Amino acid sequence: MKIGMYSLFSPIHDEDSISQTLEQFVKDLSKEINIEEIDKEVLNSDKKKEYDLITIFVKTGGTENLFKDIFDNLEGPTILIATSLHNSLAASMEILSWIQSQGRDGRILHGKPVEISNKLKNIVTVNKTIDKISNSKLGVIGEPSDWLIDSHINKKSVKEKWGIDVVDIPMQDVINEYNEIKDEQAEKLTDEFSREAVSIKEPTKKDLIKASKVYYALKEIVKKYEINALTIRCFDLVTELGTTGCLALSLLNNEGIVAGCEGDVPATVSMMVINYLTDKIPFMANPVSLNTNKNKVKFAHCTIATNSVNDYIIRSHFETGIGVGIQGELNKGDITLFKLGGPGLNHVVYKDAKLINNLNSEFACRTQILVDFKKDDINYFLTEPIGNHHIIVEGAYQDLIKEFLDRVDFETIKHW
Repeated sequence: MKIGMYSLFSPIHDEDSISQTLEQFVKDLSKEINIEEIDKEVLNSDKKKEYDLITIFVKTGGTENLFKDIFDNLEGPTILIATSLHNSLAASMEILSWIQSQGRDGRILHGKPVEISNKLKNIVTVNKTIDKISNSKLGVIGEPSDWLIDSHINKKSVKEKWGIDVVDIPMQDVINEYNEIKDEQAEKLTDEFSREAVSIKEPTKKDLIKASKVYYALKEIVKKYEINALTIRCFDLVTELGTTGCLALSLLNNEGIVAGCEGDVPATVSMMVINYLTDKIPFMANPVSLNTNKNKVKFAHCTIATNSVNDYIIRSHFETGIGVGIQGELNKGDITLFKLGGPGLNHVVYKDAKLINNLNSEFACRTQILVDFKKDDINYFLTEPIGNHHIIVEGAYQDLIKEFLDRVDFETIKHW
């Protein structure tokens, strides 16, 4: 991450004196991120593309017209850095007001250097996420599962809002690819996957080979359709091939190919956003039970990326009792809940919470966690939920998600 910083100071001030008073501020700012001072030559040329972000450091008052002289060379929202010295903040406010009167966006970063650097990191991350997601291609294999009656999207609206190309892929393509995979090829993957597991409960070697063949089939689909992410109507694998997609989706997510269950497009796009924002592998799950008195929710699903858990047990698929499911153990501590929904994916929920326990009930999907939302009333799940599947990722990212949603160029409707 490299940030270019162009400084503004009034000619009535002594530049050396001003720089001395701000030297420690700049040093502290540079401890957290790579900041380079840039001049007009960089600002007026393509050299500025070498930086992840260009910021304007308003060192003194009396710089408003100096800013107007460089404004046309700035792209995107203008990021102004203001200190508590030399009327920096007052000038920044006047500049920001003028920027907004020109129909452009901007913001002032003001406070301790560590706070400003964290905000700069978030801005760069959000910029990269917006760029990446707007150039993504999501494959929907089959259709959303029949029970997902409110998890359908308007492709045109999603393309207009998010820039994502949603491509329909026939399930028969997967079946055809599956039938081309040799058992010997799948067996190598099966052996590796089994060695790294804590134990194997229900599945046989044959079950594991069949599930591994689904992985190789989906890898071919990713290449064929040149997609960045996918979701599959996985229960069709049960009826057509006598196996499940849980192992395949786990391994694809390990490899950075976002892969969601049950043909759920809103949930899979939610996974894409979280993965791009945090560079972590999200867990797609649904609530199993609520304790509304203590604001605790149990979540579960039959697959999870093995790279995002401490240990895993190879299980069967919960509902059908066949194929391969994965029971993973997640780290306790901070997590973030996230979900997009609605035909245009402009409805949203996001909350920071704590994962307080991994569970092991025989009456729910294999990977099970108990999440504590503390003082946040969880009646959202009973009064205005965005579908049943929700996305969980390790870490506290509520502020980063808010930064991201503030930057998208359409209105989002927050449910909780």
